[in-house]
Amino acid sequence: MAALPRLSELPTPTTLGELLAVLGRIETDQLDFKRVPARLNELIPAFAMTDGGLIVLGIKDDRTLHGCELTQKVADEVTRTARNVGVEVQLRELEVDDEKVVVVAVPEVRGRIVTTTEGRLLRRVGSDVHPLIGDQLSRFVREREDVPGEEEAVTQVSATDFDLDLINQALAIDGRPPVEAAEYHRALIDLDVAIPQPAPSDPKVTIAAVVLFGRDPRRFVSGASVQLVRRTGVGPGPGPTEARQELSGPISTLLDSSMAFIGEHTRRYQVVIGSRRAVWPEYPEEVLREALLNAFAHRDYGRRGTTVDVSIWEDRIEIRSPGGLPGPITIENIRDEHYSRNRRVMRALKALGLVEEYGEGIDRMYEFMDARLMEPPLIVPTPDSVTVTLRNRFLVSVEDQAWLAMLGHLHLTGPERRVLALARREGSVTRRRLVQLMPNTNAEALLRGAVVKGLLVRAGHAGGARYELSEEVVMRAGSSGLEAQSRKRQMLLDEIQQRGSLSTAEGAAVLDEDQSVVRHLLNDLTAAGLVVARGQTRGRRYYAI
Repeated sequence: MAALPRLSELPTPTTLGELLAVLGRIETDQLDFKRVPARLNELIPAFAMTDGGLIVLGIKDDRTLHGCELTQKVADEVTRTARNVGVEVQLRELEVDDEKVVVVAVPEVRGRIVTTTEGRLLRRVGSDVHPLIGDQLSRFVREREDVPGEEEAVTQVSATDFDLDLINQALAIDGRPPVEAAEYHRALIDLDVAIPQPAPSDPKVTIAAVVLFGRDPRRFVSGASVQLVRRTGVGPGPGPTEARQELSGPISTLLDSSMAFIGEHTRRYQVVIGSRRAVWPEYPEEVLREALLNAFAHRDYGRRGTTVDVSIWEDRIEIRSPGGLPGPITIENIRDEHYSRNRRVMRALKALGLVEEYGEGIDRMYEFMDARLMEPPLIVPTPDSVTVTLRNRFLVSVEDQAWLAMLGHLHLTGPERRVLALARREGSVTRRRLVQLMPNTNAEALLRGAVVKGLLVRAGHAGGARYELSEEVVMRAGSSGLEAQSRKRQMLLDEIQQRGSLSTAEGAAVLDEDQSVVRHLLNDLTAAGLVVARGQTRGRRYYAI
C-alpha cells in the first residue's frame, strides 16, 4: 500500500487515468471512492481511528467518472458531518477530464476517541468499516487515549546524536533533498519524527526519532536495545549459555546485527537448487527479518528498561518484545487486522524500504514457513509482552525443500508440497501410502486435485492406482532424483559392508548430506531388507544382513 499524496500534491487539471495512477484503483484502509457524498458519518470517524485517508467524491464504484463539484451544499454537508464527530477535514476540488471531483482529506486522530454520532467506534479495514466490541474495544480505547511511548520528547539532543547518512537515505527514498548536520531538525520534521513548536523553541524531537536514526538510543530510552543469547539444549529453564550479546543502534542496524548473530549460531545446509549449489539457512531469513522487525517496530517504548530478547535454542528461536498486542489486535484477527502503536516508527521504516506493505508481515511469516514445510509461527501474547516462537522441525528433508523451491511459481499448498516430495522420493505415491503418512488429510481429494492441477499423473486403476510426478513438474524442477537417491543408498550400503556398521552421523559425513536426508536413505535400506537397525534413536546403528 503506497503512501497517499497530500492534497496539495494532487495534479489538476488531470485525466481519470492519471488520477487513479496516483491514488490507486483499489479501495484500501486509507482510500475510498464515492459517487456522491454518502456514509460520511461512518467513513470519517473510521478513517480518523485508523490511519487517516482520502475520500474521493465523484468517482463511481466501477472507477468511472460521475463528477462532483465543490458547491456550497457539498462543502456544508462534508464539514458538518466532520464537525459532528469532532474531526477537522480538508477539501479540494480537482478538474478531471472536464469534470470536477472533490477530495476529502481525513486526518488520523490520536490521544482521544472519535465515534459516530450514535456512539459506535469504527475502524477502516480494507474497503469496509468494522465496529470494535468487547475486549478489543476497551484495549483500543485505553491505548488510543494514552500518549504512545514513541511520542515522548527527548531532551539535550544534538545533531551528533544522529546518523546523518541514515536520515538522508530516508529523505532520498521519500523524494526529498539531503541535509547537512545543521539542518537535522528540518529533516526530522519532514520524516514526521519531530514536531514543530512555536518560535523561538526548537522542534520536539520524539523517541521515534532516536530509535530510528540515533547512534545510541539507550542514551535517551532505557532498554532501546536487543539482547541475543545462544543457549544449549531445549530447556525447560534458561539452560547454559554459549554466546551472548547486547546491541543498540537505529532499528535498521539492530535488524542487520541480529540477523548476523542468528546466522552465526544456527545451522547452514548445503543444497543443490537446479544446477547450482546454495547455502540453505535453518530458518527462513524472510521469517526472521519479519519477526525481528515486528519486535522493534511494535514494541511499547513506554516500558523503560525492558529490551527485545532473542533466545536461540537447539529446536527453536524465541523473539520477545515488550508490551502486549496493541489496540484492537487479537490472536484471532492478527493476520487480517493491522494496527501499530508506533505510527511514526512505521512510516519511517516504510520510507527506509524496510516495510513493504502495512499489515502483511505476519502473513509473510506464515507463508514462508509453510513453503519450507515447517511448523507455523507460534505467537503468545501476555499483557506485558508478545513472544514469537519459530521451530526448526521439518515435515520433509532439506533436500526435498530445496527441490520444492524450484516449484515456487506454482503456488502450492502445504499438503501438495508434501505429496510431491513423497512422489519424488519414492518414485510414486498411492492413496494407502498417503493415508499412512498424512492421516488427517483427505487423500482422495488431495490426489485428485494434484492431477487436475497437472502436478501428478495417475498410473494404473482402482486399488492398484499410483501417482507419479507429471512431466511439467519434472521439467521445471529436474528429474525425480530417483537415480541420485539410488546412488546414495548404494554408497551407504557399500560403507556399511566395509565398516560392519554405520550411524546416521557417519553416513552424513560420507555423503556430505544433512542427517535427516541420510536417515531417510538408511530407512529405505532397512525397509528393503538390506540392512538392520539396532539401538535407540541417538545411538542407532545400521548393520549389513
